[in-house]
Amino acid sequence: MKKSKKIISLVLAIAMVLLVPVSVISAAPKGYGFRYAGVTVYVHGKASGLIDKMGEPNKKSKSKSCAYDGEDIKYVYDEFTLVTYTEKNGGTEYVQSIKFTSKKAKTKEGIKIGSKEKTMKKKYGRARDNFGVYTYKKGKMGITFTVDDGKVSAIQYVAY
Repeated sequence: MKKSKKIISLVLAIAMVLLVPVSVISAAPKGYGFRYAGVTVYVHGKASGLIDKMGEPNKKSKSKSCAYDGEDIKYVYDEFTLVTYTEKNGGTEYVQSIKFTSKKAKTKEGIKIGSKEKTMKKKYGRARDNFGVYTYKKGKMGITFTVDDGKVSAIQYVAY
């Protein structure tokens, strides 16, 4: 009897150890990540880590959200513009969009304004070329690249 209890306990312990990584993986954000100043954020993910790291923005504006009872908040920094949303006033801020405004910001995959179109396609794969605009979608978000003369001229993460 004692031996079977030990075996059952051992099996349960092993099962718990094996299931923890699965739950962590399934809880990981889906989509394309934006990494800047050592912080990675995702569209529809919490924005607080990036906002805290960046400090005071050059400009900040708020407006009533058209999708939620909360508000949309726009942060303008030298390298990018971040737009967040809250589901209720004073609630947690989530990333709605990120638009690059300088060559210093780059995607988690290493693409920045000025990167070659060929390099972008190698990192992200094939996408339909819509007059120089390439959109890659994952789940409820996407990343859009505008290409002029074979080089990336604009990058934006967007929520769907």
